[in-house]
Amino acid sequence: MKITLLLFFIASSLIGFSQLSIVERTSTIDYASDTLVLNISQANQEYSDFGFISVYFDISNTISTKDLAVTRKKINVPSQWSDLVCWGIGCYDPDGQDVFTTPSTTCLTDGTTYLLKPQIVPNDVVGTGHYRYYLVDVNDNNNYVDSVDLMFNFGIANVKNIDKSITFNVSPNPASDHVFINVDNNVEMDFKVVDVLGNIVDKDVMNASKKLDVSQYKNGLYFITLSSKDKSMVTRKMIIKH
Repeated sequence: MKITLLLFFIASSLIGFSQLSIVERTSTIDYASDTLVLNISQANQEYSDFGFISVYFDISNTISTKDLAVTRKKINVPSQWSDLVCWGIGCYDPDGQDVFTTPSTTCLTDGTTYLLKPQIVPNDVVGTGHYRYYLVDVNDNNNYVDSVDLMFNFGIANVKNIDKSITFNVSPNPASDHVFINVDNNVEMDFKVVDVLGNIVDKDVMNASKKLDVSQYKNGLYFITLSSKDKSMVTRKMIIKH
């Protein structure tokens, strides 16, 4: 009987350590307690189209009865960068916080698979961002269950004549009816508004300023991206709150 109980304890312990998988979708590699390294140039198609890069982790909780949320921690990230944490059915803006935890109402329960989709916004600033995503038990004071690290190397290879002087502001922000976009020069630029799921909700061409009607936008976070003919790109957040 003692031997049987000991074997059961050992088996249960092994199951406990293997109950969670964190699989990067394109490679199908399990990065649980490991680090994914990505090298992205400014010429990347997703970045050119939307101003951010998405990473897809399929996280499966096959045995545990724990309810899991995600805590994102910035280990070493350029101050000009921003990011979103998409988890399950929602995308959340850490709003500059070094440590951010997704709402306890959106949890990965046993027997289910959730998508963890970090969205990194380098804002054309070359550098390396080190992020850590902890899976935490919301019913146990957000104690650590497992984690995955993301090392995001962003460069501007094969892109010439980057004009880093282009800046613009969005006001009011948050907005409900209209926003005014003002650029500090008169260069013709492509204008694009993207929601947190990567959908383009508006696009146009503009020069020094633009008045944007947002009265029909849904409440939430959006990204406004301006890009010039020489591939310069600047992105700003816009919050809609009716």
